[in-house]
Amino acid sequence: MANVDSNITVASNACRDVIGVKGVCNKTYPYYLDSLGISLSKAAKLADSSMVTARELIDESINDAWGFVFSDLRADGFNVNGVQKTNETFFTDEYVGEGTYTFEVDRKCDIEQIFVGKLKVNVSGVLDVVLTANIDGINTTVFDDTLTNETLTVNFDNSYTADKITYTLVASGSGTLQKTSDGGVMKIDSYVFCAEKLFYCKYWSYLVNAVMYKASANILNSSLFSDRYNDLIVYKKDEIAIRIAQLDSSLNVLPTEARIGTKGLYQLEIIKINDKLKEIVKQSYCTCCFKCDNVISSSISIP
Repeated sequence: MANVDSNITVASNACRDVIGVKGVCNKTYPYYLDSLGISLSKAAKLADSSMVTARELIDESINDAWGFVFSDLRADGFNVNGVQKTNETFFTDEYVGEGTYTFEVDRKCDIEQIFVGKLKVNVSGVLDVVLTANIDGINTTVFDDTLTNETLTVNFDNSYTADKITYTLVASGSGTLQKTSDGGVMKIDSYVFCAEKLFYCKYWSYLVNAVMYKASANILNSSLFSDRYNDLIVYKKDEIAIRIAQLDSSLNVLPTEARIGTKGLYQLEIIKINDKLKEIVKQSYCTCCFKCDNVISSSISIP
């Protein structure tokens, strides 16, 4: 049995690479954490043995912040994890010879994702097999080898934001391929589902401030538990705690009386974003991935 792990990569947690700090490898960003008091030199003083460099501390904090924002947003009416289309094929008792075979899966709108599980091909006899994956016009060779009386299993097990994925298998030789229920030779379990992250990322510009507040709070919060002994931590720890509370009240370590009823900039920004998304959802009812309003029924009585 030939088992192959797919070498096709998937996207990162962030919507876009739009947030950074000044002075990192001459790279420019539309948005800088420097505006919130987080500089490269300050991050270098805060990075301890768990974060080897300031760049790692910044990058991980920004990436984590995107994740926090996604989890804190609400889009009532969005078809969360709604499976739109399922493709399930199975092997039959028929066999076919050498040739070119394809399997295609696509999505209908930009807030759907395609999930592809395992791909299996059963070979009897000897065949030279080349399997390629075309994702939105970009071709990748997944497998290229000779198979003899064995099953090829490719572990994709990933979600993709492509509009269309086409798998092409070219077999040559004297062997045969077991046929699948869709008339092809590739057994693929896949489905198309609605993805909240894609919906949020479509309006990424709404999310930037919240991500910046959360990332800055995370970076400053790391100083409170840092094993680095430096002036920034020793002499400014109280000031850092106040700034963290201003940015993100969920990380507030101030005395209890200073916390009651106080929302951080991050929490206030999430409320604003949710209000904006609520309006978008209202305007999107009955379109791709959005649930319809309750059916309105009326009765007419004739006197």
